[in-house]
Amino acid sequence: MITLTVNGKKTTAKEGTTLLEVLRKLSISIPTLCYHPDLTPQGSCRLCSVEVRENGKSRLVTSCNYPVRREIEVKTHSRRVLRARRVLVELLLARCPQVAAIQQLARELGIKQSRFTTLNPDNRCILCGLCVRTCQEIVGACAIDFSGRGIGRQVGTPFRIDMDKCIACGACEYVCPTGAIGMEMDRIRTMRQSDTGTLRTCRYMRLGLVDFMICSNGFECWRCEFDQTMMDRFDTHPAFATKPARKRLPVQINGFTLMPGLLYSGHHVWANPMAQRIRCGLDDLGSLFAGVADRVELPPAGTLLTKNETLIRIAMDKKKIEIPSPIGGKISAVNQDVLDDPGLIWRAPYDRGWLVVIEPDRIEDLSDLESGGSAQSWFARQAADVSALLMKRSGKIRGKGPGTRVMSHDTRLVRDLLQNQWDRIRDMVLA
Repeated sequence: MITLTVNGKKTTAKEGTTLLEVLRKLSISIPTLCYHPDLTPQGSCRLCSVEVRENGKSRLVTSCNYPVRREIEVKTHSRRVLRARRVLVELLLARCPQVAAIQQLARELGIKQSRFTTLNPDNRCILCGLCVRTCQEIVGACAIDFSGRGIGRQVGTPFRIDMDKCIACGACEYVCPTGAIGMEMDRIRTMRQSDTGTLRTCRYMRLGLVDFMICSNGFECWRCEFDQTMMDRFDTHPAFATKPARKRLPVQINGFTLMPGLLYSGHHVWANPMAQRIRCGLDDLGSLFAGVADRVELPPAGTLLTKNETLIRIAMDKKKIEIPSPIGGKISAVNQDVLDDPGLIWRAPYDRGWLVVIEPDRIEDLSDLESGGSAQSWFARQAADVSALLMKRSGKIRGKGPGTRVMSHDTRLVRDLLQNQWDRIRDMVLA
């Protein structure tokens, strides 16, 4: 615990805590427009600034991202703080004169009008970045970001074009303090016009809260009983209750890597729905064979692939493996890089090592794939068996945990193991 002084009174706080957290626990009112407890603090609006005196020197700091320190003195409403806060509110009032939250702050500080010129009276965005951070850190879609500089800086999709990454979850609109975000309805219109149905999945499936659900309500969530049930259950936007982005971080299971945000077939093909297409690849277990393959074969672009037809053929010496596709449809793109370098599938199975992009015939095929906890349980059972076998056979490796990633720089060793144990490992992985 750290001792500090706040407005002339001694208090204690846990090391690593921010000043804003301490001040709010002391019931001291500090205005903020860019802060949310579940997001990385940025100090963009600077309204939370307080005066800190340390080692005989005093300065203004943003309390939302300033960690507490021993023996500092903090003043939350000094003349210097209030003067800076008034200037900041005047600037915000000039930028967004119609925003209720800013008008309320101005009234509290006794500001009747701004001294600064208003360039666009209809502007509502204060560039706080809450929507951007929510999309990246909470939802994990990364569909919006900042673009431009200076007075031309704005929030939107890259290059001002519609992005397939947006899942229309509404979390950005929910967290916006000014009501500036209005992108969700545009995305919904695109989803309604989906020919294949890949876009018509419920937003709660896209957030990872349900394994599979097709929206039959035209994405009018405000009249959906299931949506209302979920909102009542969490008492906040579901994205903030479950934080799906953090659940989609790579998971290490018995030395192998699994990406929780994807769908998986029993033959270790992952599927990632993207607008009206689905990108497919091999997971970390399936890609093991490609790491030492002499060649891989993929159906060329334009091929009409049926469900369970061969998606990839992997060959090493006289041995080969054929892995079926979990979905049917037209091959719209093939990753030429993995044809030139099959080892790329193993080195980056969920990224640059993807295989093909498919325009599916039936979105319902996705319901046959594993996701979430069921995918992890299934993956863990096979990973444990394969890992134990490989480690038992690899006497050259010492002081390493189980799994094949410890052998990622010893291709010869992996090749020897697969040469001798090809059939056994194939049966374990593709059983």
